[in-house]
Amino acid sequence: MDETPLSGRVALITGAASGIGEAAASAIADAGASIAALDRDAAGLDRVVSELESAGAKALALPLDLIDTASIPASVAEVLAAFGRIDILVNCAGISGEQGSILEQSEENWDRVHQVNLKAPFLLMQHVGRHMVERGGGGRIVNVSSSSAFRARQSIPPYGSSKAALVQLTRSAAADLGPYEINVNAVAPGLTATAMTGALGDDDALGELVTEGPLANLFQRVSQPADVAAAILFLCLPASRQITAQTIHTSAGAVV
Repeated sequence: MDETPLSGRVALITGAASGIGEAAASAIADAGASIAALDRDAAGLDRVVSELESAGAKALALPLDLIDTASIPASVAEVLAAFGRIDILVNCAGISGEQGSILEQSEENWDRVHQVNLKAPFLLMQHVGRHMVERGGGGRIVNVSSSSAFRARQSIPPYGSSKAALVQLTRSAAADLGPYEINVNAVAPGLTATAMTGALGDDDALGELVTEGPLANLFQRVSQPADVAAAILFLCLPASRQITAQTIHTSAGAVV
């Protein structure tokens, strides 16, 4: 079995400084790809890139807060200048925003969450997709949605709606890009042990959330970033060439 099926490929991964994005960068690099790692956390990004390079991968740090969507074209251009191509795009960066009833949500919070979780992936798919079409040879795009796109939860209307819209955007993009051999899919994690979910409490508190209430899942366990990264990697491999416009749930059965 080829241990480096992505050799010669280049992957642009957002949210790569921690959590699911970091795990995805590591998994895709282990499969042979060069990594362009984008995140607003410059220090974390430098650490991840250093670790990837120490493991033998080629890597590039792209510090950018995706609220600044106007800078996305320049970041894509920087990747192309460094590596000459982009074969894989993983839209992993996301924010939860402020929690509160739909009656209390501010317009500013709504706009910020949708800017990062939906508009930024749209623009990245657009700019990277254009490159993939012009280059020829196909490509892979994976968007990280959430089980919150499929289950009603109180106090997170901007987050849930942005992730639900990302699922539909994935399907629409797959329809547009399919003729160019570009696969576009999504993964939908449930409660995953990341910095974002750390605000919900310690390990015991997270354990309680997956056994009861709106975050409960069939396995009654919290996912790890590597669990989600494994699905992301699969969607980037040749073995998944017939899969597009799909959402793979990595929520331990939170959505059935």
